[in-house]
Amino acid sequence: MNILSFVHPTRTYLPCSGIGRHANNILTRLAERKSVDVELFFSEQWLGEDGEMDPQTPLRRLPYRTFPFPENLTERCWKLLGRPYMDRWVPDDTDLVYSPMETYLPLRDTPVAVTIHDVQAFETDLPWTQSWQHRWFRWKWSTWIHDTLRDCRVVFTVSEFSKQRMVELLGADPNKIRVVGNGVEPAFFEIAECDPSRLERPCPEPYLFMVGGLRKKKGGDALLSVARRLQEWGSDVQLVVAGPNGEAYEAEAAALNNVHLLGWVPDDDMPRLMRGALALLFLSRYEGFGLPAAEAMAAGTPAVVSDVASLPEVVGEAGIVVDPNATDHIVDILQSLRRDRKMQDRYAAAGRERAQTFSWGRCVDRLLTMFEDVL
Repeated sequence: MNILSFVHPTRTYLPCSGIGRHANNILTRLAERKSVDVELFFSEQWLGEDGEMDPQTPLRRLPYRTFPFPENLTERCWKLLGRPYMDRWVPDDTDLVYSPMETYLPLRDTPVAVTIHDVQAFETDLPWTQSWQHRWFRWKWSTWIHDTLRDCRVVFTVSEFSKQRMVELLGADPNKIRVVGNGVEPAFFEIAECDPSRLERPCPEPYLFMVGGLRKKKGGDALLSVARRLQEWGSDVQLVVAGPNGEAYEAEAAALNNVHLLGWVPDDDMPRLMRGALALLFLSRYEGFGLPAAEAMAAGTPAVVSDVASLPEVVGEAGIVVDPNATDHIVDILQSLRRDRKMQDRYAAAGRERAQTFSWGRCVDRLLTMFEDVL
């Protein structure tokens, strides 16, 4: 099977977001399968002076072909005009053009499969959906997503929640949408065998770990409310945050001595930070999947997650699901975890068992089966 995979190279540079990690893991593992030949497809602007992709991307070693136009301008034309058709740059023996990232690809002669990780743009009852930024975001997505749902041979997504929302919000054909899921890197499973007390720590006290930064979408307001209440109650539990932060949230955090902002964290450090935590505290307001929850469970760290979007689906009965606005209830649970080692061990064991279902190898197996179904 010959697969040509369109990517935005910069989104795969490490460290990267969940979509970049999905693309990196799916494509590198797909390329290892003997039954598949994978070639990347992207704008030639992303080649360096050595004629190769940037060393920051794990996809650098994969074969590739390019088109001669700038990425942003070309993709805007695809989405607004449905042109230019890209068939002239697609090899004749290509069985499928596949993108692990959301886009619209105008092709006449080759079937297309695209991954849409979530449809947050079309939600109307989130805390930020009435802002002008979100309305602009929704308009931009509305210029292409219906064409993608219509023209693609198959549309992939990462959770049953995201599939359901595509059907409910966009009228998508449920038979055309397939759930491929997400996986967890082996390092998170491996570090679960380590004694967390022997790991290098970001602070000496017990800490809650949060991935994604203090931002509105990631529940920055809820996290800071929890931090303030822990401080008021005299708890020694700290909050350690990895990822980019909004300026206002960062200013609030500076006034709290129990919040530690790490900024962007190298991927190699994430398993250690996750394993050393008392729990993952992930009060995100919207996730198409929520990789940190799966990674926490794999690392043997209890996962405390918000009761919205895909997160209850990801953790199942193995995590602690909370209303992100119920600060006192959340702090009660966290204090119980702090005191009760049996409770910690119970959720750690349940999480490790559930995390076994989140394998990149299984994702690729599902993907290949779906390729065969639609070709």
